[in-house]
Amino acid sequence: MLLFVPPFRLIVNLFGLFLFLSIWACGRNDRLEPPRDPTVQVIEEHATLMRYLETHFYNYEEFQSSPSGANVRVTIDTIMGDNANKIPLSDQVKSRTIDYRHSTGQYVTYNYYYLTLREGTGNSPSIVDSTFVTYSGELLNRTQFDNRSTPVWLDLTNVVRGFSEGASQLKTGKYSINPDNTQRFYEYGQGLFIFPSGLGYYSRTSGSVPAYAPLVFEVNLYTLKETDHDGDGILSKNEYDTDGDGIPDDTDGDGIPDYLDAT
Repeated sequence: MLLFVPPFRLIVNLFGLFLFLSIWACGRNDRLEPPRDPTVQVIEEHATLMRYLETHFYNYEEFQSSPSGANVRVTIDTIMGDNANKIPLSDQVKSRTIDYRHSTGQYVTYNYYYLTLREGTGNSPSIVDSTFVTYSGELLNRTQFDNRSTPVWLDLTNVVRGFSEGASQLKTGKYSINPDNTQRFYEYGQGLFIFPSGLGYYSRTSGSVPAYAPLVFEVNLYTLKETDHDGDGILSKNEYDTDGDGIPDDTDGDGIPDYLDAT
């Protein structure tokens, strides 16, 4: 059996390639930044959100002229040109504050902006219930990163905090069965929710959503199911976050959140 000995020039070239790849990999690791200080980031994003609210509007005239049972989707556009006289979102949204504890242990108070386009006629979910919804999600530059035009069940413990907070502001609607056995929903809740990245993905990227991106969601809430995730006979809403810090409770300190801990 012959032992293959590569030419010296090939050895040099391979060593050079190895050295380049090692330096490139180290450079990539060096560029990984730790999460930004949320107390600073929230101030910067507040200014960005205010500019957005002051320079954009939604199709409020279409909602005003449509009957309550009509299916109207929200569209957002920039106030300029033919739309120069539109009423900005800043004059129409309401705001509330949400205290949230980051994984760093820091508490941050976020401003959360919302429009209840149609309140709905039924019940409101908690932030841990299961909801039957359609929705769309956009970045502030109006890039759509998610859209569900066919109703889907979403467990609100599996979505970003801003989405679950928004859905919990709405009420469910009514429905009827069509001749083809499909359902028609009406008088359901419909809202527009605009919030900073701290209530979204923050420093993480998700699909086409970059890190530190404020988010805009339109949500239509059709119906809901109250949940008991661990089957212990106590509804999850009474075990999830009773102290309001945004973190699921773990009162016995066993590493399992109370709403998932049947013991």
